[in-house]
Amino acid sequence: MIDTGLKDKVAVVTGANHGIGAAVALALAQQKAKVFINFLRQSPELYGETKKSAEQAEKPGRAYYCKMISQSADNIKYKIDQLGIPCYAWEADLSDVSNIPRMFDLAEEHLGKVNMVVNNAAFDRPDTFLPKKEIEKSPFFVDEYRLQTITSDSHDEHFSVNSRSTALITAEFAKRHIENNFKWGRIINISTDGAGGHASNVSYGASKYAAESYARAAAYELGPYGITVNVISPGAVQTSWMPPELEKQLSASYPLRRVGKPEDIAKSVVFFASTQADWITGQVLYVGGGNRM
Repeated sequence: MIDTGLKDKVAVVTGANHGIGAAVALALAQQKAKVFINFLRQSPELYGETKKSAEQAEKPGRAYYCKMISQSADNIKYKIDQLGIPCYAWEADLSDVSNIPRMFDLAEEHLGKVNMVVNNAAFDRPDTFLPKKEIEKSPFFVDEYRLQTITSDSHDEHFSVNSRSTALITAEFAKRHIENNFKWGRIINISTDGAGGHASNVSYGASKYAAESYARAAAYELGPYGITVNVISPGAVQTSWMPPELEKQLSASYPLRRVGKPEDIAKSVVFFASTQADWITGQVLYVGGGNRM
């Protein structure tokens, strides 16, 4: 068995009440790291669903995805508690910048000084450069999620979480790491393989690309302090957002003939966090079944 060196390390994982974040939190706990879970429940109305329609959904698709994003972190915290690993969950909106130092304060209070951060929290509501009349001809992203023309609000909604919070969390982590004279640290950002240009989801893609740029700069600046900074860029991952027909269609187009599972991304996070990745920093790892090479 490979020793990842993560025992008793303290990890902050954002956006960890469902999907990739929850899988990452569990995977790190299985390596005996203490885990601080940040999450934010989102309203089904954000995607045009009602609370009732989300609760009644039973198969992947828009309604079921709304069911997942509106849940608390109780389920994943229970799984970690069953492992006997210290875990603390805190609901907070990271677009509120005052919550970022507060998150680290709480992590230190309940688990100890933070050794690693996984920036996974994300906001995603598809927008486009097309005007309303053109959108009306094809109004949905992947036939499920209603498109809107980009506005200052849609831009800022994405960048405040996907880019700004990632940058400020990185800076807060670095400050505390250096003040404590620590020699080992990890920052892992979760991006998307559409970051270079994501048609029909333009603000999401661009905000993730900005976070990739921050990661490269941070890798250079923070390397002398023992902090590695890397990015995982997933292909399509079934976090309940894809209806079965779309999952089947995408699977056929991927070299490995399936879309991703949250656990696929979690395994990559464990690698970047582990001692096996001690001499890797500033890298973007595409984890997408060969969708991007």
